[in-house]
Parts: sequence; C-alpha cells; structure tokens
Amino acid sequence: MKNFEELAGSYNTVPESEIRDRIGRFQEILRREGIDVVLIQQLIDRFYFTGSIQDGVVIIPADGDPVYLCRRSVARAKEESPLEITPFRSFKEIPPALEAAGIPGGGRVGLELDVIPAALYQRYLKLLSDASLVDAGSLVREVRAVKSAYEIERIRAAGVQVDRVMELAAQCLHDGIREVDFASTLEKRARELGHQGILRMRGFNQELFYGHIITGEHSALMSHIDAPSGGMGINPSIAQGAGFRAIRKGEPVSVDFVGCVEGYLIDQTRLMVMGTLAVELVQGFVQARAIQDAVVAAAAPGVAWGSLYETAVREAENLGVSDRFMGPPGEQVRFVGHGVGLEVDEFPFLAPRFEQVLVPGMVFALEPKIFHPGKGLTGIEDTFLVTESGLERLTVTPREIVTVP
Repeated sequence: MKNFEELAGSYNTVPESEIRDRIGRFQEILRREGIDVVLIQQLIDRFYFTGSIQDGVVIIPADGDPVYLCRRSVARAKEESPLEITPFRSFKEIPPALEAAGIPGGGRVGLELDVIPAALYQRYLKLLSDASLVDAGSLVREVRAVKSAYEIERIRAAGVQVDRVMELAAQCLHDGIREVDFASTLEKRARELGHQGILRMRGFNQELFYGHIITGEHSALMSHIDAPSGGMGINPSIAQGAGFRAIRKGEPVSVDFVGCVEGYLIDQTRLMVMGTLAVELVQGFVQARAIQDAVVAAAAPGVAWGSLYETAVREAENLGVSDRFMGPPGEQVRFVGHGVGLEVDEFPFLAPRFEQVLVPGMVFALEPKIFHPGKGLTGIEDTFLVTESGLERLTVTPREIVTVP
C-alpha cells in the first residue's frame, strides 16, 4: 500500500499482474458473448489494457495472448507495457496479425463502436470484409466498471488530493476575488499534488477542465455539458466552469472538483460561503445531503442502477424540491450519479432505465443538486465504493458547508 506522496510524486507504470488480470476478465466476457477478438483503439481503453497510451491497436483474442501493434512511440510502449509490442505502420498489417493470432477470417470482431469515428468503422468494413463487426464498447465499459484494489488505491489518493485542495480553498477565498482567479489557485495546487491536468470523458463532445468552480446566480447557469451544473465560463467557446465574475460575501460558492492520481479520478462537490448563507440556501444544502443519504442507504450489491435514481427522485418529491432537482425547471438532467475511474463518465449510471445492478468494486459519484432561481446552486457530491455490505465513501472532506469569515 503506497502513501499519497509515493503515488502522486513519481512516474509509476502499471504492474504486469494488473494488466494480465484485466485482460483475463475481459476475455471471459468475450467468450460469454461469442466474440472472437476485439481491436482496442480508444486511448484510455488502450491504457487500461496495456499500461500505455502510445498510438496503436491492441488485439485481444477471446483465447490466447494479446498483441499490441504500436505505431508510435514503440520505445515508450516497450518501457510502459508488459505486453508483446509489434511495430506497425499500416492498417493492412492487421489482417495478417489476426491470422497469426488464430482468428478466423469470418469471425466476430469487436470494435469500440461507441467511440471510434465512423470513417474508421468504414475502413474496417473494407479491411475485414469477411468478418462480422460487432460493438464491444459496452463490454469494455463493463470490465472497467469493477475496480481492482490497485485502482481503488489510486482513487483514494485522489480523494486526499481534493481534500488538500479544499484546505487551500478555505484559506484563499475572499470578497471580490474572481471565479477564474479562485479556480486557477486551486488548479495550481492540484498540479503541485500530482494532478495530470487533463480529465477524460467518453461521451461525444464532452469535455471538462478540473471541474466547475461557480458562484452566485452564475452557479445555476446550465450549459451544453451532460452535468447538473454549468457556469458561465470565460468565453462562449468553452461555456462552462469559472468565469470573470467577482465572488461576494453571502453567495453560494460551489466547488465541484475532480481529483486525479495516476490517471484515476475522484469527484467531489462542497458548498462554501463567505459570511452567512441565506436560510433558503442552507436548507437546500441540507435537502441535497438528505437525498444523498437516502440513496446511500438504498444502495447495495444487486440493486439496479436505475432504482437508485428513482430513490433520489422520490426523496426530492418528499422534500418538495422535485421541480428544482438536478437543474432548473425545463433543463433538469436525468441522472443523479455516474461512475468514475480513468474517465469521469463510466459505468454505473444512476439514471432511468438502467437495469444493470451494483457489483462490489464499482465506484461512482453521487451528486444531488438543487437550484434556486436568481440565487444559485446548492448541493453535495461524494464518490463511493460498492462493498459487500453497501457503500464506502472515498471522498474525505467533511460533508458540511465550508464557512469562511
């Protein structure tokens, strides 16, 4: 078990045993689904299965050893990954590589159809004309949803990182500071604590920079991103997150910050205020925390993801805030939680119509938010690990409003 400084302050590679275990579990899924081989190309999926993001294609057969066809940098891939590395320069080399791996020409070949470009799919249709191309993106997400002890250790470390960022937040928040200046101070601290600065999202056209540090009435602004908050941003080309607004006493300050250690993310939101927060907003925070508590109490292995969303909605209705829950009227998002790991939008999704069930080892962020028209946003977010007996909170910052004199 490494401590935070060991994880966040050095360049570490993924152990071979971890990579082999991931591939083995994925191969079990491929055999279950009758898929002969999967070609992995998405950057983070490639990292998950190889320990390297170096450009290339990873051939994972249902049986046998995987092959990492690497375009560049081959030297770095050999340093970072325990897999067999084969240099390649042309897609025409893929069919011979499949044949060498014992994959039949007319077999079922899986692709990450949820993320690869249509042009790449069309290219594979011509390249593997005798094969049946099927989607394997959901299967990749399935295996990635259950975290190993190695992964959980890094998510825990990210929780320590965010808590240290919040310690600085309480020290540097002052009347008149602009959102962007407050945010950049916290972002700098996160970088000093080993944050990589890039947050990965799988969804099309989805992107995020550290999170959303948003205040006052601007914290209730929605935007294009699939999230229950948006913020103004510094220009229309980004249209989310911190803007140039000056923060004033008595206003809600929502610090939604995504920590990251060795690629692994944790998501936390805390509400701050300078001075005294209006009674309505304090009540909103208490209500959001009560909704989170209700979902945590209902969560356990075997419980459907969608049923936990329904629990949150029922609690919001009981508290009389359903019309302002997870967004202002007419703009509410239909989820209350999302998986986190190497990406911020992983399985599980606590959203309607998801019938999959929680499994020990899953990690997700639970973020009930309540909107107050003309005043701002209140809410809370914590990241939880599914255990055999329920949920364990991995974020460590106290679940209270942070009051700054």
